[in-house]
Amino acid sequence: MKKWLCCSVLIITSFSLSARDVTLTILHTGDTHGRGMSKEGIGYGKISGYVKERRNTTDNVLFLDVGDAVSGVPVTDLSLGETNITAMNMMGYDAFTPGNADFIFGGQALLTLNKKARFPFISANILYQGKPAFPPFIIKNIDGMNVGIIGVSPLNAMMATTDNKLSGFSVTDPVTAVKETVAAIKNKTDVIIVLAHLGKVDPDVNIDKLIAAVPDIDVVVDGHDHIEVRNGVQVGHTIMVNAGQYGDFLGELTLTFRNHHRVSWHERLLDKTALAGVTADRDVETFIHQQQARNAETLSRIVMTLPFTLDGKREHVRSEQTNFGALLADAEREYARADIAFTVGAFLRDSLSAGPVSYGQLLKALPFTLPLVTREMSGKQIKDFIEHNYTEKQLISGAYIHVSGMTFAVDFSRPVGDRMIDIRINGAPLEVNQTYRVACNEQVSDYGIREIAIRDRYEVTMASLLREYVNKHTNLPTPQPRVRLIP
Repeated sequence: MKKWLCCSVLIITSFSLSARDVTLTILHTGDTHGRGMSKEGIGYGKISGYVKERRNTTDNVLFLDVGDAVSGVPVTDLSLGETNITAMNMMGYDAFTPGNADFIFGGQALLTLNKKARFPFISANILYQGKPAFPPFIIKNIDGMNVGIIGVSPLNAMMATTDNKLSGFSVTDPVTAVKETVAAIKNKTDVIIVLAHLGKVDPDVNIDKLIAAVPDIDVVVDGHDHIEVRNGVQVGHTIMVNAGQYGDFLGELTLTFRNHHRVSWHERLLDKTALAGVTADRDVETFIHQQQARNAETLSRIVMTLPFTLDGKREHVRSEQTNFGALLADAEREYARADIAFTVGAFLRDSLSAGPVSYGQLLKALPFTLPLVTREMSGKQIKDFIEHNYTEKQLISGAYIHVSGMTFAVDFSRPVGDRMIDIRINGAPLEVNQTYRVACNEQVSDYGIREIAIRDRYEVTMASLLREYVNKHTNLPTPQPRVRLIP
């Protein structure tokens, strides 16, 4: 605990002390994935304009981000996240907690971005060489109240990239880390805010369990699952808010305190329509236009032509087999000369329309740049690995597997863990004791896959694989269904 305290940062912001009720406004974003730099959602220019307008007319405004910000669109990815951090500097964020996707360029790259940021990165459970990689918390004095802001990252933060890019980094249990940090600052603060990139993705470590385990938290700004909470919710003493994804919303939580005790609160989500009358921040807009212009020639180049639309819609690729997942897996299997291949829904970030596809569109749909690998897996390992897709009928998970070279049926009347039947590898029945050559992206890390040794590694990105495959197969057929569901 002493190590955490010595690594904390005390930031004192002066506001006029008054005997009246104190109102604190928390403006918050999360899971933007760099899209404020594109023409989607509200956009950083409008968000920044609103934040600065509020700060000019209202006392006691905090502007916070709950993670997964630095990557996700070509204009940020080509700079390894630096352009996004520059924009966030201009917007005036007060604090940021890294999410899993913020590690996509590697741990050292994130440390470099931290040094370039003019706002603190905070996380109570990310370690580097056994010590906190970032301050676990900051404390700001706002109108006579000490406001503690704690950051916490998800357990899967260390799975966003390859192991060699995460050397020295580790993640500890989020709930335990927050509980210990709250205990350390409770007597020094009047208000405790937690930036929790947790959501409800992990059934064992999630936002519900955090709130239940640490009831002294006043506000949780949640993220990770991309699901907005329209009006906020209160569980016990704790208020939980979530601004959803991709900058579609800017959250605004207003809290009123009397004698340092909360007496009321109100949350609203502001969308593009709500901010239509706001004047965009000219400096931020100019910076975005400059970055877009700098990359325009490269990103507008046509790299392939699709005979049909590829479905990369988030809720589809994380819950069912789509033609996009199938085609990418086909490309991986052919390139690696494997028996089967699979990819996961988390890699597919956007749909691609039929017709000419630009380099920018391709990178936006497949932004991950980590290598293709092969592993040798037994038939039983393959079956057990994919069975997690079918623990429930309506499962939505970034780890959802799309397959190539493999077909099977799923019988939901059978017990969990044994629902895949009639499993065939390239037409032949699966042999549980036979060894198969399996291709997948190295970043696939869920359900024990990283424990299986890598046999071959190919330094080729998913975007390159798909482009080469489509251009090679001029009469590209629509991928046939590979999974049959039995109600």
